Amino acid sequence: MACAVALANLELMEREGLVARVRDDTGPYLAAHFARLAEHPLVGQAQTCGLMAGLVLVKNKASNTPFSSDLGVGMVCRRHCFANGLVMRAVGDRMIIAPPLTISHAEIDAMMALIVRCLDLTLEEVRREGWMV
Repeated sequence: MACAVALANLELMEREGLVARVRDDTGPYLAAHFARLAEHPLVGQAQTCGLMAGLVLVKNKASNTPFSSDLGVGMVCRRHCFANGLVMRAVGDRMIIAPPLTISHAEIDAMMALIVRCLDLTLEEVRREGWMV
């Protein structure tokens, strides 16, 4: 049964042209929008590969100085993400997102607005805690 479901899924992906859509359309669209996040005061790096994307949160952009790992800034950001309806994983102070292959431009736009909001909330909190000036 599991193999039949997997084969049906692969057939659907081919029929809908999902791989080509990600390669030629939604992946580059996400990459262009995600690159702008590198301007945020908390973001040291913004990286994408297809529809997978990650942000490295840093204490100081100019020197690329990381936060002390015991502060758990990634988990602070994750908490803000979850509280705002965004599922974004924290791996240390790297935030990872992998939206569905069927995501649209409008959905990417809405996701990006949520990411910026959550980064802003995280920035406010780390500044309030004195972890960043």
